[in-house]
Amino acid sequence: MNDLRDPFPVTGECIFLDIANHSPPSTPVKAAIRAYLDDWDRQARHGDRRVEQANESFARLIGAEPHEIACMPNTSRGLATAANSIGAGRGDNVVVNDLENWANVYPWTGLRRRGVEVRIVKGRGGVIHLADVEAAVDDRTRVVSISQVQWLTGARQDLRPLAELVHGHGGCLVVDGIQAAGALMIDVKRDQVDFYACGSYKWLLGPSGAGFLYAREGILGELEPREVGYRAVEEHSLDEPTLKGTAQRLEFGEPSYLSFVGTKAGIDLILRLDPKRVEKKILGLSGRLHDGLSRIGARLVTPGDSSLRSGVVSFTTNATEEHFKVLTEAGFVVSLRPAGLRVSTGFYNTLEEVDLLLDRLEGLMKC
Repeated sequence: MNDLRDPFPVTGECIFLDIANHSPPSTPVKAAIRAYLDDWDRQARHGDRRVEQANESFARLIGAEPHEIACMPNTSRGLATAANSIGAGRGDNVVVNDLENWANVYPWTGLRRRGVEVRIVKGRGGVIHLADVEAAVDDRTRVVSISQVQWLTGARQDLRPLAELVHGHGGCLVVDGIQAAGALMIDVKRDQVDFYACGSYKWLLGPSGAGFLYAREGILGELEPREVGYRAVEEHSLDEPTLKGTAQRLEFGEPSYLSFVGTKAGIDLILRLDPKRVEKKILGLSGRLHDGLSRIGARLVTPGDSSLRSGVVSFTTNATEEHFKVLTEAGFVVSLRPAGLRVSTGFYNTLEEVDLLLDRLEGLMKC
């Protein structure tokens, strides 16, 4: 456990079960940021190369090529960039769902101004079902956009069947990966994903201000960005600039170099520990929590099917808001969300910490 836990000093101060909200600070990330600031003092920041290195690390994490990664400030910007680059117009439609975080809703509903129909699939039991998406898709569907892990229910989506469905109608699959990348094994090639957007400050262990957008090589030439920044251009012109042939054609302006330096250190920590080991630890902890909550009588929002689980577990109790306050005062760091209490298990957590939470909740629910 030491190599999993030691990089996170906060584990000695509280029981941190809130990485789905933001990551706890880690020593490698803080060290990388300090080193960057020292370079800044020496006027040797080399910022663009630092961003390229972060893109390379993210590409390794999700099974992509570095030239398929564009730097973004956050998930929202990545999703909006995808929405504004696909060339959807009047008569086309996009398919989203009612379980999404607003970051993966507004980029698509904004397309209504161009005459694009937005079709909303309703979740059932905290899950988006393939059959329901299939009923909404037709040959005018340009996009199906969905989270790989839902932010409130923690439901994990099988992406490959969705990709095959939308590709069969000539559209593309866009994925919000912020609650998955860094926690679960990701392979965008295997799953035939077209766009994958992710921010830095949750499971990737970085600070705010950095993010990534994967754009599959086979569609890069088809993309028509509605906004063009200097980082996207290969040959500058006052007439019609020539865009880069890589995913960088989707970038805009100066990124937060400091944020990308920190994020690279976080991703590299995950890669050193082995993403497969990280996923196994996270799912083992969330499974222990899920089963324990069922035992003590909490009402689970997260689906019961183990194949749909992630590191996010949501539930309610007989006094959800009051119990959240008591847990917070007792040193448990968790979130209160519209669906109830949300607990997210990081690889640095232990079975003992999960059991302590369950014991405290059981006592509270009996009062």
